[in-house]
Amino acid sequence: VIPLFLYWGLKLLSPSMFLVSTVLICAVFSLMTGTSFGTIGTAGLALLGVGEALGFPTGLTAGAIVSGAYFGDKMSPVSDTTNLASGITGTNIFSHIGSMLYTTVPATLVALGLYWYLGLNYSGGAMPDLTPITDALSANFNRSFLLALPPIVLVALAIRGIPPLPTLVIAILVGVVCAFVIQDGMTVKGMFKAATDGYVSQTGHPLVDKILSRGGLTSMSFVVFLLLIAMTLGGILEGTGALGVVVDRMTRSVTSPGGLILATLVSCYLMTIGTGNGMLSIIVPARAFEKKFRDMGIQSRVLSRTLEDAVTLGIALVPYSMAAFFIVGVLKIDAMQYIPYAFVNWIVPIFSLTYGFTGFAIWKINKDAGNSPAESEA
Repeated sequence: VIPLFLYWGLKLLSPSMFLVSTVLICAVFSLMTGTSFGTIGTAGLALLGVGEALGFPTGLTAGAIVSGAYFGDKMSPVSDTTNLASGITGTNIFSHIGSMLYTTVPATLVALGLYWYLGLNYSGGAMPDLTPITDALSANFNRSFLLALPPIVLVALAIRGIPPLPTLVIAILVGVVCAFVIQDGMTVKGMFKAATDGYVSQTGHPLVDKILSRGGLTSMSFVVFLLLIAMTLGGILEGTGALGVVVDRMTRSVTSPGGLILATLVSCYLMTIGTGNGMLSIIVPARAFEKKFRDMGIQSRVLSRTLEDAVTLGIALVPYSMAAFFIVGVLKIDAMQYIPYAFVNWIVPIFSLTYGFTGFAIWKINKDAGNSPAESEA
């Protein structure tokens, strides 16, 4: 599936729409894979080279890459942060994603407008020759449009409200069937090896092999380990009463949804700046503010959305965070080169805060229903 989207993404690139195309290509990649790191290290790396050949400033291109990669990381049902934010707040994952559409989509449209405008100043260059990359993809992978079925099935089942676990399992099975039916040389052993240790590309083209070689359950081990540590620390802070003191001080004068969302955003940013750890910055504020949202009659999907609006996007803007270190290491640039141009990451929290004070997309708990808040939202 990924070679198909990469092939057509590179084919459709044009100098005048390069930055807009970069955001959209990276967004599609991260939506399918659920990882901003994987997207930046694969499609992002290829697009950075294209941007340099076209004469675009490196920081501007990198900012577009980061914007697209974190859009998908935030919105994908297979993203670790998406599952973490929905799980820690007891929110149905698709209800959580639906809630995030309200802040992320309009912010992304604004960002695309900015990238289009800035790109007009650098649209005079000639497109570099991408034929070696597309030829390597064509020679090693069938490009049937039937390969679009797995992501289409995933989205369709999500829209119909099918629970997350069966939705993901069905989408995976569709992907397995597509691999055996459409791609040549696929074996059961190779399928299981890719699922556990990741896929290893052997096209002979160094950049293509670097882009496509990744994935597998073992690649998630570090994230799982970090999550366990973060949850342990959050439990300690909660058990000792430290969280209660902090939240009480921050929300003592809060009387409106806007004030509560502002306090949550500030808390998330303080955790992000103080620790540089995205997982911890989601878990601790979630545990801290969950009761306050419930007491004010606000559904948990508003809390889960606010957590991701601040942390998932904000972590890349902290120069000493693990996310920034990764971006700098892969793209070989200084953090302050891309941070000002990561427009999606900056704009989404503005919409989140605006909704809080206007009351738009701030859903109330149905107290008359016999269900729990989480069940009512689902």
